[in-house]
Amino acid sequence: MNPTIFTEITEQSDMSGQLYMDTHVFLKNAREATGAKYLYTATYNENKELIYHVDGLPQSSPDFRVPGDLIEEEFKPDLMTAMAGDAVLSGEILLTEWGEVFVAYYPIRYAMDGSVIGALGLEFSAGDQYALYIKLRNFTVIFIGVVCFIASVISRIMFQRISNPHFQDIYNTDSLTGLKNRIAYDLDVNNLIQRNALQNYMVMLADLNGLKMINDKYGHKLGDFYISAAAKALALDSKKDHVIYRIGGDEFVVLFNHHNKTRAHKYIHNMRLHLTELCADDISGANIAVGISLCEGSSVEHWEKAQEQADFAMYADKKEFYRKNRELDARRMKS
Repeated sequence: MNPTIFTEITEQSDMSGQLYMDTHVFLKNAREATGAKYLYTATYNENKELIYHVDGLPQSSPDFRVPGDLIEEEFKPDLMTAMAGDAVLSGEILLTEWGEVFVAYYPIRYAMDGSVIGALGLEFSAGDQYALYIKLRNFTVIFIGVVCFIASVISRIMFQRISNPHFQDIYNTDSLTGLKNRIAYDLDVNNLIQRNALQNYMVMLADLNGLKMINDKYGHKLGDFYISAAAKALALDSKKDHVIYRIGGDEFVVLFNHHNKTRAHKYIHNMRLHLTELCADDISGANIAVGISLCEGSSVEHWEKAQEQADFAMYADKKEFYRKNRELDARRMKS
């Protein structure tokens, strides 16, 4: 089962969607194949009430339930057990307004983290032979086991693919530059905070000079080239002591896992040389403003202070760049 059904199907109006219709047909066919009287999914609503989700009965049936209908009281104890993670295979007859039934509930888990997101409910008529019920129950257990095994295999394949360094995780990767994005930056910093490791890091903020002028005068295609060239220049250093992120339009962050300022200044020098070379034929005066700061502690406050200091240093660098370029332009006009 697609786990998204429990987030995308929540009320009666969702019955017109393709996801609901496909799930309904699947449960209807499974109910007919197993001989179950009722087969449906259930979950909690936003008020923590147990509700029917997708019913496997024909919609013309008088017993048919729509998404959001409340679960009857007699089914709640067993269903709550299933929602807590334990399967319920009751051999006792349950008296309901529809007659005497045997019930079984199976928790449905999200394959990635194992959390219970809903339950599959089966009800068999007690008027049928008990031996047939046992046979169908065993078949259902095997069926659920096969589904879980397939889900596990798919999850493993997807995890291996996402873990492959040659596969770009679009959630954590900037599409233009291939660098880690703002989401990845926030996650990595949060992990460092949790590990009390920030005091070992140095942050470098970088911002392209002149990008707005290039976009306005020559168009965003050249502006994107400028951003991509900066990303390449930042990533040309082969040492493994830093991680690079693009956190905004022309904004970058580099995290160094040490406090070696000499190393950082050498990195900045080489990066600017590479940027000039990459843009030599297309952008005159390509340059990037930078600012670095050491994190002096492991708390969030220490990290925010380090970022503020790096940001202040970066804009001072940017201001100096534009001052020198105005003086250079003035000398050219005089000559």
